[in-house]
Amino acid sequence: MRGNEAVPPVRLLIVDDHALMRETTQVMLEGEPDLEVIGEAVNGRHALDLCRQLRPDVVLMDVRMPEMDGLTATRAIKKEMPAIRVVLVSAFESEDYRREAASAGATDYILKDAERHQLLEAVHAALGQRGED
Repeated sequence: MRGNEAVPPVRLLIVDDHALMRETTQVMLEGEPDLEVIGEAVNGRHALDLCRQLRPDVVLMDVRMPEMDGLTATRAIKKEMPAIRVVLVSAFESEDYRREAASAGATDYILKDAERHQLLEAVHAALGQRGED
């Protein structure tokens, strides 16, 4: 809480073409009182549509997906809705992907084998000191 006002939870959108990864990510985030998963998308195009509708605070976005990949979707989201933060998630440790992620406007790039605390740190870091920007 800040002063006497309660801080609303961080609204998250999970984007991955694999249902198992979406479900695993959601389970990793369960029980966090300051986080709320508000939707799931199966590709970048779906993510862009849901961002327009739901206006999440943070998007956890897979890099490689059919129809529209995460890098392309991140560029589109940041161009249209710059306040939305995107954390790219990948199975691949790649400096090229890291550079492209930063160029696309992503706030972070984490690996799919990250531990729970690393995922939570990435989400919180994406917003910095929430409410100050």
